[in-house]
Parts: sequence; structure tokens; C-alpha cells
Amino acid sequence: MGVTGRLRVASRVAVVAGIALAAVVVPGSVGSADTAIRYAALGDSRAAGPYLDPTAALNGCGRSVLGYPALVAESLQSASFTNLSCTGARTDHLTSTPQQTFTGPMVPQIDALPADTTLVTVSIGGNDIRWSGLVSACYTEAPGADAGCRDDPALAARVTAALDGLGPKVSAALAAIKRKAPGARVVLVGHGGIYDGRGCWPNLPVGDADAGWITAFFGRLNRVLAGAAGGAGAEFVDVATGAAGHDACAAPEDRWFAGRVSLSEARPLHPTARGMQHMAGRVLARLGGA
Repeated sequence: MGVTGRLRVASRVAVVAGIALAAVVVPGSVGSADTAIRYAALGDSRAAGPYLDPTAALNGCGRSVLGYPALVAESLQSASFTNLSCTGARTDHLTSTPQQTFTGPMVPQIDALPADTTLVTVSIGGNDIRWSGLVSACYTEAPGADAGCRDDPALAARVTAALDGLGPKVSAALAAIKRKAPGARVVLVGHGGIYDGRGCWPNLPVGDADAGWITAFFGRLNRVLAGAAGGAGAEFVDVATGAAGHDACAAPEDRWFAGRVSLSEARPLHPTARGMQHMAGRVLARLGGA
């Protein structure tokens, strides 16, 4: 999407961005009542895009008009767009538990999901397993050092336990979404892209061997998410595909993901604006190819 398209998204979303506790709902007029796309985005910060633009500071969830959901909505010319994503969300915040934000509590995202929605994207799971805490065991205190986390059996056990517990949570959340919006196509968006088998100081303070282990960890995470999606009758989008060479160690002009020390407008360990464009492209490719 070009700059003009993103500005059109920004102009529409800015109208409601000041409503701190409300979802972003953008009306449209494309298509008939039977064919119009009514799109809703659920999930965590990988959908919300905190820090990417000033409007994200106006709501407790950090929803940005440069997050991939807004880009997908614009490209699809959705008749309606409901952005329920919220930074810090876990699976229970989708279905059952109010989420606390700096503007107050948010109801479970599914409670605000319109029943007539025809398309739902979901980004979830990373906060359930606290992935950044898991991989922090690989961080080093000096350039060129090696923490050796890849050979730590205790870390391996924690990772396995976390991933084993995640699949059922995600499956249950997706099944609940399909019950709430039975006519919707539900797409689960994966993780990855930050690490690409290499470390760099200070963006990703890990040795290359441990960075390879972290990359493999995200591969395992995506397999869990893909399995959960399949079991719930949803679809899966792998955003790590096509992101090689655009990790947090890439040159600034090629970087789609911020590292532990963000050198862009993005939140640390999150997609940049260009990363969000990549994620939107992967979602749109899935929608157009199936």
C-alpha cells in the first residue's frame, strides 16, 4: 500500500481514535449487504502496533493506523472495520478476562466482536508464554559473548512446557470466535521475523549460535499456532516467510522488526511500519490464494 492509502486509513480512524475505551470502527460503503467484507481484528501488540503513529497514544491499547489490520482493511475496502486488538493481550483477554489499560479496563475482545463479521484476523499467544522472557536467557553482557542458552536443559524444559500449554488455549479462543461470528473466515497470524539466525549488538545481544536456537524456537511456536488454527477450523498465516534479511540485525533501510533496543519508531521487539506492511501483505496473499 502506498502513502496515500495509509493516509486515507489515518483520516478515517482518527475520527474515533480519541474514544479511549472503544474499538476503532471504520464504516464503509463497498459492496452489497451480501458481499461486503465486515472485518474485525483481534489480538495483541503485533496487531495493535503501539508507538507507530500518534493516534496509538490516544487509546489504552496502543492501536495504530499503521498496524497490519488497518492496512488490510484499506486494501480490502472493507465495508466495516472493527479493531479490537490491545497491547499486552493474552488468550483469556480475547474470551473471558477484562484487560487493564492505562485508560481503564477493556472488556474481553470477543464481547465487542460483531456477530455479522465476515473476516477476523487474530494475533495472539506471545504474551501467554512470555516469549521475550524465555529468550532473554540467551542475552549476553558484551558483544561477541555466548550465553549458551541453546544447551540449557532447564530452559528447554520451560520452552516445551510453555508451548505444550499454548495450543489448547489458542484453539479454545479461535473456537469461541467462530461461535460468536459463525459466518466469518478466521485467520490466525503467526510470529517471527525478529531473529534470523544471527545476533548483533545492541539490537539482539545474543551469539549467532543462540540466535539460531531462538529462530528455531519461533519455528516451533508457529507450528503450535498452525496446529491450533487447523484444529479450530481457522487458517494460519506465517509472517516469518518472506522476512529473511529483514530481521532486527538488518541495515536500517532493510529492517522490518525492531530489536531489544529499538532504533526506529516501533516498540522494541515489534514490527516496524515496514514490517506491518509485510504482515499485511502475507495476510492478503492468504485471503486471495485460498
